[in-house]
Amino acid sequence: MAQNSTFAGVQDVTGAETSASVSVRSVFLAVLVSVGANVLVNYTEYIVHASRMTLSHFPMGALLIYLLLVLVLNPTCRWLAARYALSSTELMVVLAGGLVGGAIPSVGLTGYFLGAIAAPFYFATPENQWAEFFHPYIPEWLAPRNVNGTLDYLFGGLPPGEPIPWAVWFVPVVSWMALVTALFVGSVCLAVLLRKQWVESERLTYPILRPVMELTARAETMAFPRLFWIGFTIAFGILTWNMIGYFVPGFPEVPNIRWGPWVKFERYFPGVWTRINMFTISFCYFANIDVLFSLWFFDLLFVVRSGILNRLGYNAASWAHASADFQWIPLGAFFAMVFWGLWTARSHLKMVVQEALGRKTELDSDDEMMRYRTAVFGFVICVVVAVGWLYKAGMSLGLASFFVFATYVLYIGVSRIVSDVGLVFVSMPVGPQRFVTSTIGSQNLSGSSLTMLAFTNAVASYGKGLFMPAVTHGAKIADVCPKGGRRGVLAGIVFAFVAGSVISILYTLYLGYTYGAFNFNDYPFTRYSKSGFSGVLTQMNNPEPPDSLQLTLFGIGAAVMSLLTFLKYRFPWWPFHPIGFALGGTGTSVRYTVFSVFLAWAMKFLILRIGGAALYRRYSPFFLGVLIGYSAGIALSLIVDVIWFPGGGHGIHGY
Repeated sequence: MAQNSTFAGVQDVTGAETSASVSVRSVFLAVLVSVGANVLVNYTEYIVHASRMTLSHFPMGALLIYLLLVLVLNPTCRWLAARYALSSTELMVVLAGGLVGGAIPSVGLTGYFLGAIAAPFYFATPENQWAEFFHPYIPEWLAPRNVNGTLDYLFGGLPPGEPIPWAVWFVPVVSWMALVTALFVGSVCLAVLLRKQWVESERLTYPILRPVMELTARAETMAFPRLFWIGFTIAFGILTWNMIGYFVPGFPEVPNIRWGPWVKFERYFPGVWTRINMFTISFCYFANIDVLFSLWFFDLLFVVRSGILNRLGYNAASWAHASADFQWIPLGAFFAMVFWGLWTARSHLKMVVQEALGRKTELDSDDEMMRYRTAVFGFVICVVVAVGWLYKAGMSLGLASFFVFATYVLYIGVSRIVSDVGLVFVSMPVGPQRFVTSTIGSQNLSGSSLTMLAFTNAVASYGKGLFMPAVTHGAKIADVCPKGGRRGVLAGIVFAFVAGSVISILYTLYLGYTYGAFNFNDYPFTRYSKSGFSGVLTQMNNPEPPDSLQLTLFGIGAAVMSLLTFLKYRFPWWPFHPIGFALGGTGTSVRYTVFSVFLAWAMKFLILRIGGAALYRRYSPFFLGVLIGYSAGIALSLIVDVIWFPGGGHGIHGY
């Protein structure tokens, strides 16, 4: 109750100016934030080699620019010339565009996308036989060829005086962006179709929006209480203190902040990563306490279960996370969660379809970023375009349909979890590529289908659901804007996507040809880009039937998730949230943060037990201050790296 009332208060403040519509300048600023985030992130990661800025569902690159706007530029405008200051509604548009733009660079779209389409011709050697197995199935428009050293120069850098071969990239990039755009627009349509059900019927709390929206509201009057400054000072002070070690090697640091050791109980059991992540803790404070408890409880069960199974001879988990086979248990939970959610929303979705067909219902399309008719038919068209694109590229029609189906199910699953849980680091347990190959069996797939599946790493986005979580939160942001301005939020999102994608692609290629992409030291561009083809080559050489073990574990995960969902909604006293089971042991993005989730739960539990909802609301500014202080520390560290350590930066932000 405390959480809902707090968010309602934020919503009232941010939506108070009902007369303020979405302005053209707010859309323009959303585009600028998107462009700025892409330039900042690409330069930070590829050239400075500092913190990874796009791992989370609230990208640090976009957050830093948004905080600069809200806390510095906008108050300055309000002080010097109030008429130029942005209203709360306009700031919400900028925030929505920033979330979308921040999902584009590096471990978002362009790092995987450009690396994947460059890989098959650059990494082909007589030893790996890629030319024999893959090249006959790759259309001219799908990937650039290594003609006149085009790809050699991308990874190694251009000789002095040589121009960048932009023309070689034009057709492949435009072709791939047609697929990416279809996935993006389809995600926007899904976000609109599900917004009312998630926000009004199921009352998901969208915890990662709440601290930033509260900050936006407080910045109107700069009403930051003492607890805010205490939290800010602690977080900023710790990071600043640890920066002394940049200049004085061996200087004592505050431990477990930049890095944390794995604590292992016994050699068969996965360990616990003990880094104290202030970024995670500050967001988790605004999440539901039952969800936080379930996250660390089911992770503890995962550790115990995996240790026992490993001891009995089953390969259940590594020292960090579930094995490739046992990741299918949370995958089954993902699918069950999505289908349970769609079943719960069946009445709403039925009315949506009726509205799209022109029948009168109680739904009001003015509540959404686009009309339901547009969203329904837009989603159908996007699915058809995506399936047709994959078919034209070489997939069989059935496989293309199955792949797009699995992709959107997993997109919805990640978006649902982020909207409900508040974890900023969440990824799907198994990607759609591996799901379809294990389900159908590589022996039943043609060479052209497998080749195209190798290319789908281009839209992997580290399993984060590409743009779906960002646009889902954009739909929630539109919900707190005046009805007349919600179409403007959509404009900000779309233009941010277009501008951010163009700038990120051009700037990434420019940096590659200028400095050499191998010098990026970047996982998605230089290493992960070839892993999809290496894995598919193994499947070509050793075709296998459908994986019965993985499918069995998938069924177990779906059954347990269904039981937990039934118990949660049937018995109000049931303490375990099923999402905790769906995330148990899923991967590094969750396992690396579970200790911080436990700390956030413990602090929130004590606060609620001691002082109830009133004390919870009183301490909200403290955790907001921690978030802002942490972000300011990341910004200061980046400035220090740019000035004193270019090319040898310090990665202090991450899991």
